[in-house]
Amino acid sequence: MIRVAIFAVCVFASSCAGTRGDVASAPEPDDVAVRAAVDTLYAVVSGEKGVARPWERLKELFVPEGYFCISGVGRDGKPRSRTFSVDAFVEGASRNAAEESFYERPMVTRVEVFGGVASVWSSYASSRTRNGEPFARGVNAFTLIKTAEGWRFCVVAWSEESPGLRLPAALRDH
Repeated sequence: MIRVAIFAVCVFASSCAGTRGDVASAPEPDDVAVRAAVDTLYAVVSGEKGVARPWERLKELFVPEGYFCISGVGRDGKPRSRTFSVDAFVEGASRNAAEESFYERPMVTRVEVFGGVASVWSSYASSRTRNGEPFARGVNAFTLIKTAEGWRFCVVAWSEESPGLRLPAALRDH
């Protein structure tokens, strides 16, 4: 009798498990849309040397006040950061694109959406050829908001791996 009772409790508990929200399900539409925006950003900044990037498309992905921010460690070992507008990013990236190929691809992407705000952590690998050996890896932290036109970036911040800074295990490409 005890075995039957334990079996019944287990069956009941497993039938309720799907109502707790911890069971895998289809991605939410906002999650899909945010991931699409992230994938588009990676595609826009990547390409062969001398090939113009679709910078107007990049600008469309941002709110008017959006910006980029890089964080790292200077030669003196002290933390350094720099912020710049989308236009300033395009100017610098255009010069680089004229001189060398650059491809950045996501490794692991984690998306959290609450209402009209999305936070994305995406580890990346940068290479000189499509799917080539990375010369750099790091983490992009994206903040997006949902506008009437769809999900738009407010901030794109990143930090590269360095001798004292390795990708967190959860963001490594396994």
